Amino acid sequence: MEEAAGWLAALDAGSVTRQAFEQWRMADPRHAVAFAQVADAFEQVERLRAVEQRAAEPVSPPINRRRMLRAGVMAGSASVAGALLAVRATAREHAETAVGERRALVLDDGTRIELNTGTRISWRTDKGHSRIWLERGEIGLTVPAALRGKLELEAGDARFQLGAGSFNARQQPESFDFLVLDGAADSVRGGRLAAGTIARVIGQNVAVRPADPVTLDRARSWKDGQLVFEGESLDFVVAEFNRYLDPRIVIADPALSRIRLGGRFTTTNPNDLLTALHASFGIRSQRSANGAITLTAG
Repeated sequence: MEEAAGWLAALDAGSVTRQAFEQWRMADPRHAVAFAQVADAFEQVERLRAVEQRAAEPVSPPINRRRMLRAGVMAGSASVAGALLAVRATAREHAETAVGERRALVLDDGTRIELNTGTRISWRTDKGHSRIWLERGEIGLTVPAALRGKLELEAGDARFQLGAGSFNARQQPESFDFLVLDGAADSVRGGRLAAGTIARVIGQNVAVRPADPVTLDRARSWKDGQLVFEGESLDFVVAEFNRYLDPRIVIADPALSRIRLGGRFTTTNPNDLLTALHASFGIRSQRSANGAITLTAG
């Protein structure tokens, strides 16, 4: 609405071109709706002003800029009905977390969503059909047995229909992982997923396999602020920690990346990890002025 009011004033002042205005109006159906609403309020004020001035003096004919403005209003108004339908059809609610933050919310259908660090989702609930989009990051979902309607989860080309149960979904740089902790779900391209299975989606390909115990434990543990490792390389461990840290951990010596370790650590404080690295492998850590942590061989 503020943008629309700005365009209205600019058109009235003649400080923008009609072409620039049309580009802005056509860029998003919400722009057309907002402009039509603002312009309608403007026209009503103008009519009241004209009525007040009519008894004192004739109303001056509108200048060209006003003709251009009203032409824009008519063009915008002509598309209002369709634009409103488009906005309502595509309207989503959004939620996101910053680096190191976690939060939870409950949808109207009773589904509980937990957002991990650096995550963004959107969702829409309409007439017994809920749809969730994972735009980045990782979420945990708990779907009640008394689910009110149909629930779908989408992430890029991946789409799943969820039944009652608990699930974990993570958007990786090159793939999307969907894990069924309890209950069952259906993949549009991968078939039925039972409890304890994971689907990895890469492009149009869906690979379904049983999830190993560490994967299951890891999906449950992040909700308690914990990271679980069992023999992973240090570069993997550092990458997982860096999802929660800003500034990050940097491995200065590439040879250290091949070191493997395990353990359970808190996501909010890397000190336990740094202590374990020094005690077990002699790896030193040094913090810079901006808080970044550099790992070097002892």
